Amino acid sequence: MTKLRRIGGVVHVSRSGFIVVRIEPDNLPEIGSEVLTYRAEVIGNVYDIIGTTKTPFVLIKPKDKNLEKIDNKELFVGYAHAGNRKGKRSRKKGNRKGSRKRGDT
Repeated sequence: MTKLRRIGGVVHVSRSGFIVVRIEPDNLPEIGSEVLTYRAEVIGNVYDIIGTTKTPFVLIKPKDKNLEKIDNKELFVGYAHAGNRKGKRSRKKGNRKGSRKRGDT
């Protein structure tokens, strides 16, 4: 299951074609994460994080060159939610010390 986390709004599009987004310092996405609109349309991937630690910016490499639909919109990053891990352990099989019957050598 993929959850969406808000990263911020578009500041501008650079000459080299990257989308620049200002983000909060405590809400840094991973490089390579997918970036989506509020309608869950994939825009591109996180390319780099630049700026100071107090005011970071994210560079997004867009999938296509049509950037008109992106202007002044809130963007989100998708991440896989692991959910509840309780009860998901695998059983250990074979080659345990007590797994042989007594008397067999």
